[in-house]
Amino acid sequence: MPPPSASFTPMSTVDKQVLFPIDFIIIGAGVTGLATALRLRQSGHRVTVVDKGTGPSQRKGGAHLPPNATKLLMEWGLEKQLRKYGLSIRASTFLSMDDGHVIGCLEWREDVLQETGADYLVIQYRDLCQILFDAARTAGVHFEFQRTVTSVRPDPRRPRIILSDGRTMAAHVIIGADGTRSVVRETINGPMEEDTPEGHCVYLGSIPRALLKDDPELYEFTAYNPEDPDYKIWTGDNRHALALTTDQGKTCSVLVFVPEVDPDGRVDDNVAYDNMPVAGSKIRIPCEPKLRRLMSRIPTFLRKRLYHREFAEDWVDEYGRLIVMSESAFPIWPMCIQSCSMPIEDAGVLTTLFTYLKSEKQIAHLSQAFQEVREPRAHVIFSKETKAFAFVWVPPGLARDARDEALRKMMVAGHKGWDETRLRWQWDEICEVFAYHGREAAEDWWVMWGALRERSQQMTNGFH
Repeated sequence: MPPPSASFTPMSTVDKQVLFPIDFIIIGAGVTGLATALRLRQSGHRVTVVDKGTGPSQRKGGAHLPPNATKLLMEWGLEKQLRKYGLSIRASTFLSMDDGHVIGCLEWREDVLQETGADYLVIQYRDLCQILFDAARTAGVHFEFQRTVTSVRPDPRRPRIILSDGRTMAAHVIIGADGTRSVVRETINGPMEEDTPEGHCVYLGSIPRALLKDDPELYEFTAYNPEDPDYKIWTGDNRHALALTTDQGKTCSVLVFVPEVDPDGRVDDNVAYDNMPVAGSKIRIPCEPKLRRLMSRIPTFLRKRLYHREFAEDWVDEYGRLIVMSESAFPIWPMCIQSCSMPIEDAGVLTTLFTYLKSEKQIAHLSQAFQEVREPRAHVIFSKETKAFAFVWVPPGLARDARDEALRKMMVAGHKGWDETRLRWQWDEICEVFAYHGREAAEDWWVMWGALRERSQQMTNGFH
């Protein structure tokens, strides 16, 4: 249920119960799978989630929840938990990765955030997963952990999954939220091509701030200030880093994006290894002293490689009974601003579409509508996130000088300099991104196309 303070139009599907509930199987218990399962169950569908892990992700590290994500999560009744574990952010402070000096600041005006419809939060990734898992389980979602799906069998009525133990499970619709090497995607589109390395990797680590008290400068630097809530971004030549304070100000997470030519000291020194733990003491990344000191205090980092990945040609099978979502359907840069938002948006769109289900004949039409609504948005966000790398990876020269001067003016002038900064075009784009509403996008599609098709069919049936 949405929080009492939320206001919605009378036609909103937030509280809508589906007239024709069906069975869903969701493969994958990440943010995509958990969010989708929660909303499908809240609207009345029967949902089983299958995952090879032992439970919801316990991965450490901070995650962004910009307004396009938080507005949906709060509609789903999660505001109390988000406020407990997440922290509001109002600005990004830019520092030099070379010497640590403050370059400038991008402050998000209150009226701009209000226009987007929700708050910008940062949160521990594992806390977000736990919030979604607890809500889904309370709502009645059935979970099957430590179950590996080896194959998927399409069917026009009841597709099936085959588990590694030989067991078979069937449902009206099977959703692939099973990541970049999705078995559902391969079932729909055939064998996937090998991913191409992008050339960078990201190191992710966290540390309780209480362990930094012996270094007063770092302890103060990583503190959350509710009067000036920001997060830190270091920019450098073909590299950048972020520091996010989360968990009620108790935890500091560091993310460092660097070219793969930087050694990380692993014994095998094989850059092809992905999602591998790396001792913080062995990471040798050229950076300013404060960031280097902060990284040296984090015992272990997770190393994740960046890849060029292709959009799936088809997100839905020929029967409309198999669907792929988020990373299973399209590329998402890891550990970036929209990395968690896109799965949540996907969940908002798909589950809203299926609140309109009145008969089994509609399943294929609603499944196909998901790709129709979401694919253009996925292309836009991927393009913007890619351009964001270029913004923080500017090499020394005139382009960097111009960027730094614009950031400096913004920091000095604050809101007074908003209209004069050269970065206004960027914030116009950000407002467009943040203002997106997954539920409303699906409702708009229904009003424009779904209801029209339904009326057309009713008229056709009336002539027979």
